[in-house]
Amino acid sequence: MSEKNTLQKSKKISEAEEFYQKGLICGQQSDADGTIESWEKTVELNPDHFEAWYNLGNAYDIGRGDLESALKCWNRALELKPDDVDVLYNMGNAYKEHADFDKAIEYYQKVVEQNPLDHEAWNNMAVSYNRKGEFSNAVDVCKKALDIKPDKFETWYNLALTYRELKKYDLAIECCQKILEKYSDSYEVKRLLTTINEEKQRT
Repeated sequence: MSEKNTLQKSKKISEAEEFYQKGLICGQQSDADGTIESWEKTVELNPDHFEAWYNLGNAYDIGRGDLESALKCWNRALELKPDDVDVLYNMGNAYKEHADFDKAIEYYQKVVEQNPLDHEAWNNMAVSYNRKGEFSNAVDVCKKALDIKPDKFETWYNLALTYRELKKYDLAIECCQKILEKYSDSYEVKRLLTTINEEKQRT
């Protein structure tokens, strides 16, 4: 590469970083359009800017609800860093929010392959199985999450919901009681416990 080309490339990379920083500022100001515009310019000037691709995907997903554009950005980020758990996790979350639970589970699986102790990935995988109606799988995955973080409110709650779906009411009640040991004022859990007891009495 000639000295002139080297200088031009260096200038582009520098300009790309300026736009990236501008995008961060726009993000802090809740300016989704400004953020996306800045980071689009970043990746145009420097197509290998991993953070810009990653955050651009987040901006499209959260700021605009544009899953298709978000996935294009995240896939480009994965070309640069194939095993990045943050990208994989966000892709799982996006698919879950758009009710594509098979895809969500696929990406959460990739996360836990990289980091078996990622409690949130296990928990969200359990939610995805639950939403699919695969309750036995949801139970198994909840238990894996609880092995990592035994006092996690959300996981016990998800497990209670799943046992309820399986009509295993005693186990669902145990989960609710486990939560109430630590969060005794939780109206949400008390309401669920009442519902489970009522359903149990009707069986």
